[in-house]
Amino acid sequence: MGMQTLRNTRKSKYKYVTICETDQGIKYRAQIKNWCRMCLDEREAAKAVDLKMIEQGKEPVNILVRK
Repeated sequence: MGMQTLRNTRKSKYKYVTICETDQGIKYRAQIKNWCRMCLDEREAAKAVDLKMIEQGKEPVNILVRK
């Protein structure tokens, strides 16, 4: 597995999630300021953003909700 070549990006329906088309297929990038994580699933990327927001002491914005 080598470097991926980014072909195209577009916005997701979730906040802080970008759809990235690479030469190896579609990936989803969860990104908040200097933190970034690549995921295989859009929902997984949205959940990663929410978990990072909670870790930073903020309210989740995508999938997770406070009880």
